Amino acid sequence: MSSFFHILRYKFFASVNSVLDVRTGSIVRSIGSLFVFAAFGLAAYSMSHSITQFVLEHTRIGLYLYHRFISMLLFVFFMSVNLGNIIVSYSTLYKSTEVGYLFTKPVSFTSIFLLKFLDNFLYSSATLFLIGFMVLLGYGNYFGYPWYFFAGVMLFVLIPFMFLAACVAVLVLFSIMRLAGKIGFRKVMTGIFGLYFFFIYFFFKTSNPITLVEEVNRHFGNVDAYLAQFAPGFLQYLPNQWVADFLFALARGNVSAAVPYAEALLLVTLVVFLLCVMIAKKFYYRSWLFSMQMQVHKPFSEGRRMIDLRYGTLLPPQWEAMLKKELLLFFREPSQGIHLLVMIVLTITFAYSASHVNVTLRVVQTQILTYLTLFAFGGFMVASIALRFGFPMIGLEGKTFWFLRSAPIAEMKIYFIKLILAFLPVLMVAEYIAVSTNRPFVLASARLPLLMLAGMFNAFWMSLAMVSLNLGLGGYFANYSERNPIRAASSQGATLAFLLTLLYLFIFTFIVLPFLASYLSSFFLFQQFQFRSIVLPGTLIAVVSYLVTVAGIMAGVHSLQRDFS
Repeated sequence: MSSFFHILRYKFFASVNSVLDVRTGSIVRSIGSLFVFAAFGLAAYSMSHSITQFVLEHTRIGLYLYHRFISMLLFVFFMSVNLGNIIVSYSTLYKSTEVGYLFTKPVSFTSIFLLKFLDNFLYSSATLFLIGFMVLLGYGNYFGYPWYFFAGVMLFVLIPFMFLAACVAVLVLFSIMRLAGKIGFRKVMTGIFGLYFFFIYFFFKTSNPITLVEEVNRHFGNVDAYLAQFAPGFLQYLPNQWVADFLFALARGNVSAAVPYAEALLLVTLVVFLLCVMIAKKFYYRSWLFSMQMQVHKPFSEGRRMIDLRYGTLLPPQWEAMLKKELLLFFREPSQGIHLLVMIVLTITFAYSASHVNVTLRVVQTQILTYLTLFAFGGFMVASIALRFGFPMIGLEGKTFWFLRSAPIAEMKIYFIKLILAFLPVLMVAEYIAVSTNRPFVLASARLPLLMLAGMFNAFWMSLAMVSLNLGLGGYFANYSERNPIRAASSQGATLAFLLTLLYLFIFTFIVLPFLASYLSSFFLFQQFQFRSIVLPGTLIAVVSYLVTVAGIMAGVHSLQRDFS
């Protein structure tokens, strides 16, 4: 393992040197990232602390039910880390030029795998780790936990939880590579997506804490003891439930009951990691050779025949050529199609689950919390899609971008074609999510169609602002040497864009909250709703989103007017 630590040492030095880069763009990116990370961390901490206080003190649903909500959030967190690592690990383990170089050196296959696995885990999970830790900090400070609680949970619960998700992702990727050589890549991916879709649907179908809220009023005096009988079945063996049960036991002051959950998580993480290493020792090199063969016969190469520049359309010639070029550029990388299918599966699963949420309980605070949870999840998905497919669009042009820059086409037209191509799909996804998340509230009463219209209005401005911001910053921080869209969407500049997008989403939610509280209170408490109260939040949403859109467009157009390297 001496070669492993030798390479790891110099990779660390290379990372430090990149952070200490004194070029203007790097300094701006670093300073901006520092401020945005700090602001976002404070926002995540404040939101976590406020939500915990609101749920436990105002809704009074009890510790057990609240930690069932936490279990659901942890499941989403686990799946985000897992799916992100599956997609990014394919690029890191199989398409990286560094892997091909290391295979020609006297370095063991296991050492190469460990180096790229750690590289992949740190590269794809750093932002999510920040989110998780700041949320944990806000949650723990509400209960008054000491500093060593956070250090212990971070080292023995949060990091193993995320590391387990990454290990499972590698096992899934190895399974894909193994089976693809026998039954075909398309069949394997179809089966994997179907399996993930079924598992996610089954989880939300069988572990929906909203349905338990109806029992709160009937057993208000002893909510925790009553609801404890509704154990989540076999789902209690999932790691997200272990973490939730660990926090639940600590919240009740029962440390001895909490420790076994942390021990189980550590033990399972260790076993799964050792399994990954054992499989990599025997299979990694062979799977890398198969990936080389698969790149020769790309699974999406046949689909490109549908985009033929020899046949014209009704569009103007420049628009037609640019649109076809963008589609060819998108499908040039097979992982684009794979990631697109993952996003489609997640969107459909979330939208279907949200559209069947039970909102029959006439408790205003619970309805507000339910709506905000769905709204935040939907906004987070739209932000993720805008980042993943919008941010890399300019940088993927590569070194040949000067061909397009020297063509007789205006720079503004180049940019706005990219903006339209990114905006329209994101808008359709956002509107679909908006309709699905508002459907339960509309069905609860015929008096609530305004909520649906407001949700569709919000989805339009949210999509426009998020796409403009990610596309603009993607041009400003473009790396024209990076041909992999996944790594481009996971870079430091992309992280900064994502955090700014989430900050915008937080402001958006803050604007929506007063209107939402007033509107739901008027219905469930039989009060009169003043329709003019929607004017102010609607105007603020439009103005803030317009300013974000203009800022993103200005940054993007400016990036096309400078030399690139």
